[in-house]
This record gives sequence, C-alpha cells and structure tokens, in this order.
Amino acid sequence: MHMELENLEPDNSRPSSAKEAGRGYHDLGGLDGGPIDTQVSQAKPWEKLAVVVGNALGAKGAKIVRTDEVRRTREEMGADLYNRLGYFEKGIESLRRLLVEKGVLDPQELERRIAERARQIEEEGR
Repeated sequence: MHMELENLEPDNSRPSSAKEAGRGYHDLGGLDGGPIDTQVSQAKPWEKLAVVVGNALGAKGAKIVRTDEVRRTREEMGADLYNRLGYFEKGIESLRRLLVEKGVLDPQELERRIAERARQIEEEGR
C-alpha cells in the first residue's frame, strides 16, 4: 500500500482520549467489536518484519522511538486513515511519522525510494 507522505502534521480535528474526557476514534476499549475470528493465521513476512523493525527501533534496540510516542502518532493519524489501515500498517505508518518527525528519515527521499521500488516491482514483477 503506497501512501502519500505530504501530510505529516497531526490531525487534531478530533481530539484523542488523552485530550478530552470520553473516547477518541481509536479508543474501542469495552465496546462490542462484533464476532471474533478464532482461526489462527500465519503472519505474513512483511508483518513479521514490521514487528522486528519496531523492536529494533524501540526500548530493547536503538532506543530511537518510545512506546508513548508510537501511541501518540497512532492517535494523531485521524479517523479516516486510522480506520483504513490494518494493525501492522498502523505500526509502520506510526514509525514512519516518528522517524520523519525526529529527522531520521527525509520524507522526500523516502517518497523517491518508494516510487523507485514500485517501478522495479512493476517492471520485474514479484
């Protein structure tokens, strides 16, 4: 899933639960979420890699990102993006936002590399 990197500013149009009494769009605790799929599925390689990268950047790795920062960036994605992304995609997007925010990644360079890789995949297939 390719996402534009332009809008890195937090979406504060709908406050998170940390900024007001009540619920933010991300706060589903205690609500009926519907039926639970009880079949165990194998994690896809990119999902495993997302966890590894998060761990490598976190408290037991390079200590570049902190749990509270990851949560904040998830909560600031805005309802539309938050609801459109899956669990692992939210984690990747959160890390991307943090790494750009901290100056570890340059958003234009990242966008260029994503486009370059997309062209390779289109030309060579998967």
